[in-house]
Amino acid sequence: MKRLLMLTFLILMSLSVPISLAHAEKDPSSKINKEIYASPEELLVDMINPYITEIVNKECGEGVNWTFERVNKLELIVDHTGSESKSWYELELMIRTFSSNLKNEAMNLDTVTVQIDPKTYFGTLEGKRKNLDEVSVKVVKYSHHHDNKKNQ
Repeated sequence: MKRLLMLTFLILMSLSVPISLAHAEKDPSSKINKEIYASPEELLVDMINPYITEIVNKECGEGVNWTFERVNKLELIVDHTGSESKSWYELELMIRTFSSNLKNEAMNLDTVTVQIDPKTYFGTLEGKRKNLDEVSVKVVKYSHHHDNKKNQ
């Protein structure tokens, strides 16, 4: 009798207390790998993203975000005027800037030209470098292609 009473009590308790039998772990085999085409320009912009963000913040102020539109120009500049020949890249990007603080603000087009110096010199092979820490990126020119004043 005690057992029947105890069993009845346990059944009633289990019906009144919600018990989750769901398992929280995700099966590793259910993960999906997607291969999406990325252009060489997208790779380049991803690599210098922090530099462009810093340049946009200095030019437009904090709270202004940007997105990549296109590469307008990429040139390799080789300078033979010094005792050692040097080379660097000049990259001109078209970007869209927008404020993260304001809603319904139109996006604006800007052009950012940067000099990318990989710290390798024309005619030399530098196989020792295994990361991009020594690469320098500096702004050459920043152009706004919009008018911040609203037409009245």
